[in-house]
Amino acid sequence: MAFKVKLFQDGVDYESLHVAKLTNFPLEKRDYKPYSQARISFARDGMHLQLLAFEASPLKESRMTAVFNLTPLYETGCVMVELYADGRFSAKFISNTGGSLIESASVHTFTGEDLQGVYWGGNVILPLQALKALFPNLVVARGQMFTGNLYKICDNSARSHFGCYYPADFSLPLTDETNFGEFIMIDY
Repeated sequence: MAFKVKLFQDGVDYESLHVAKLTNFPLEKRDYKPYSQARISFARDGMHLQLLAFEASPLKESRMTAVFNLTPLYETGCVMVELYADGRFSAKFISNTGGSLIESASVHTFTGEDLQGVYWGGNVILPLQALKALFPNLVVARGQMFTGNLYKICDNSARSHFGCYYPADFSLPLTDETNFGEFIMIDY
């Protein structure tokens, strides 16, 4: 079943969005599976992601990663967003011929604590103008599908973990489309 991505005419209300809970940890042999989640939407200004991980003392290598092919029928490439627990952030376009940074992407990082525990994360905006330049066939409208996956990763051996929303084979690159599931745009 495709994950629902809400369309907004104006500003984004994260609290009204569906939550993608990253619960698949196929390589985890211990019990360290930090609760992580993502929310995704589109508004007039672009794609909005909220990435959130509950970790009391995250290592600097701990990160949330989102990978999307916004026009899978045309095989143009993928957008990869990486947000690290220490605030480092990047948004890249990756294709068979190379890659480039999405300079206009922005992030507002945050940390806090609620009834579920201590968390870190960020709200990311990928401007629509930049996405349309990278994905010329992108249509942001109800019923449009795209593919991708969401990951929670730490490759430090002290607390390594590899989690995902859709099942993934971590021996393959995160951008490998066999690791992708479907996302559908909705407007209700």
